[in-house]
Amino acid sequence: MKAIVVTRPAGPRDPLVMALEQHGYRVHAVPTVETRPMEFDSRGLETCDWIVVTSVRGVNAIRDIPMGPQFAAIGEQTAGALRARGIEPAHIPPHTSGASLGEALPDVEGKHIALVRASAADGDLPVRLRRRGAVVEEISAYQTVEGPAASAGRLRDALDDPDLAAIVFASGSAVRGFVALGGTTRWPAITIGPRTTSTAREHGFRVVAEAESQSAESLTAAVAKAVPLEEDHDA
Repeated sequence: MKAIVVTRPAGPRDPLVMALEQHGYRVHAVPTVETRPMEFDSRGLETCDWIVVTSVRGVNAIRDIPMGPQFAAIGEQTAGALRARGIEPAHIPPHTSGASLGEALPDVEGKHIALVRASAADGDLPVRLRRRGAVVEEISAYQTVEGPAASAGRLRDALDDPDLAAIVFASGSAVRGFVALGGTTRWPAITIGPRTTSTAREHGFRVVAEAESQSAESLTAAVAKAVPLEEDHDA
């Protein structure tokens, strides 16, 4: 049975882990990055025209959901988290990326837009919105910690698996965390998108597949294509 290391912060509860296991892979869920909530006053969001959330964690970080602003979600999973809290997103971009959201969000000129996301989030989204005339407020809802010490032993065990075939990265932070925990570039990488691919290559990884969109389903398809399962023909 071929084995895969998934480095996303959700660990064994990650939908990607469950999807890969259902496909027949042995999965080592080893978070090489973790998130820690940061305190902020969500009541200040009431005066915004738009509130943009780029992850389920961002949605969950908003303690009191304001009813006045419109909400934009970067993808269907984030949109689902909003709906679970009684909010129907007014906008979901055609592609699950900050670049797509920054270009496609309607009616932004002169509008006050709050971005609720990670403290170390990429700067591309606010830059695009400001170029279009928006007044952007960046709110750090959670902190990204690379290479959490609690994962060191689990990673060593995973890398000792003789059937290990690839490492899955869903962020540049996860790549850096993997390296910080002692991981090497011996195994090929499968990534969630171009930015993560670039970071992985900068660290010396051979990227064998890249997901077509930033979703667990697309990552699962990328793994299945790059690391096909083989039937056991032993007599």
